[in-house]
Amino acid sequence: MENLDFALQVLVLGFLVVLVTLFGLYGILILFNRLLYQPATAPAESKPAAEPQPSQAVSESEDNGRVVAAIQAAVYQYMQIEHAKPFSGPLSIAVQPSGGVRGGGWKYIGRKELLESSLELENIRRKKKRENI
Repeated sequence: MENLDFALQVLVLGFLVVLVTLFGLYGILILFNRLLYQPATAPAESKPAAEPQPSQAVSESEDNGRVVAAIQAAVYQYMQIEHAKPFSGPLSIAVQPSGGVRGGGWKYIGRKELLESSLELENIRRKKKRENI
């Protein structure tokens, strides 16, 4: 019973020390953030404010279209300069979904590759175990 009491005291004391240390570090982070943080100032615009901004009127789908067009232009220019691959026909980029209801996208591909590589490692481990290396 004596050992159990001592173990509980050490557990509670150790837990309190860890919590106090973490709160102290959090306080130091907040202090440094308030002392050293300098918010970015927006540059003064030389255009009159009555003129509409083109970026404000762009919807999300049009913005994605612009990104895809920029990527296509960069790839096309690289292929023309480097002659990496003979260019024939139109260039297109297939944009994969990043998840959502259907699941797919880059997350799915990454998980699939991780599972395949872990299966390969398991097969290597089993083979070494059979060979008694």
